[in-house]
Amino acid sequence: MEKIYTVSEVNYYIENLINDDPYLTDIQIVGEVVDCKERNGHLFFSLKDEFTTIGCVFFGAALRGVNLTDGQTVHAYGDVRVYPPRGVYRFQCKQLKILPQRGLLFMKMREVYEKLQKEGIFEKPKRSLPKYPRRIGIITSRSSAAYQDVLRTISERYPFVEILLYHTGVQGEDAKISLIKALKDANSEDLDVVLITRGGGSADDLWIFNDEEVVRAVYKLRHPVISGIGHQIDTVLIDLVADYSAHTPTAAAQAAVPEKSQVLSYAITLMQKMNIHMEQKIKTNLILAQNTGKRLLKSMVDKISEKTNSLQIMSKNLTTFMQRHILICEKKSEFLEMRLSSLNPINVLQRGYAIVEKDGRWVKSSLRLNKHDKLTVRFSDGVVKVIVGENRPDDK
Repeated sequence: MEKIYTVSEVNYYIENLINDDPYLTDIQIVGEVVDCKERNGHLFFSLKDEFTTIGCVFFGAALRGVNLTDGQTVHAYGDVRVYPPRGVYRFQCKQLKILPQRGLLFMKMREVYEKLQKEGIFEKPKRSLPKYPRRIGIITSRSSAAYQDVLRTISERYPFVEILLYHTGVQGEDAKISLIKALKDANSEDLDVVLITRGGGSADDLWIFNDEEVVRAVYKLRHPVISGIGHQIDTVLIDLVADYSAHTPTAAAQAAVPEKSQVLSYAITLMQKMNIHMEQKIKTNLILAQNTGKRLLKSMVDKISEKTNSLQIMSKNLTTFMQRHILICEKKSEFLEMRLSSLNPINVLQRGYAIVEKDGRWVKSSLRLNKHDKLTVRFSDGVVKVIVGENRPDDK
């Protein structure tokens, strides 16, 4: 049969488990005091944070002069123990220290710091700031004195830059949403550097710049970041992820832009270097051009000489060819002239022949003639007109 436990057995078993757990012995807890009551010199109260509550007891606390009131923040040291008669566990305080509000915020900041440090967020390599930025994004409240200080400083030192304001609240939990949006908007712009600024204030006033989500949003910025939060003694977690941490908003503006005198000095130095470089370049190019000209001239003379020789040879060859061709043509002409002379009808007529024409056409056969036809008989020395009297074949 299954064992059936008594209530005491279960409670004492749980008590032994908790009492033997080293993670619940000699631990430290920070929280806010609620439901504080004193009974027989002992203090019974609860500690709470944003999510849960744990019951506490400090035996003999009142006798030691410890006075607690609801709403105080305390740093307690002790053990978690079970109270078997009621089956509840509670924190038994051995030591108790009342913290100011700044102490509580410090504890919260340390918790966020340790979490982000484990992820390596604070190990991100620092990016160099641009010497001569063109566009600067400023994340702050448009109505803040910090914004006016930044504008004045930049206009006095480097009035050539374009400034884009990303307005946001800079204090309180309600401002976190607008601050994260401003960071995202700046990340989507083409900027050379981003300034995150706020004037001085209490630790509670500056707490938003320790918020985990805000720190992560600053970490994700693709532009170099300058933080200028509070005064010189103030430090917030975004300072650790910024590429440059300034003590004040004014110092942040000074880090973002150079002075006009520095720009002028740099421009003069740059012009001097450019002049020296241009002089050297001109001298080098002049020597190069002279050498190149000499080489080109020599090459052209050589080419012309080579072409002249080639043309002379071609001219000789062409002359010889033309002479031969003319001679051949003369011989052909003489031959053709002889042929033409032999075929010339006039020459034939000079040998005693005549040409008979009828109606402007040569008569090649007597059979084409009829009696009384008018003919023209062409001799070498003239023409006579005749009339056919009789047409007889040769055999008759």
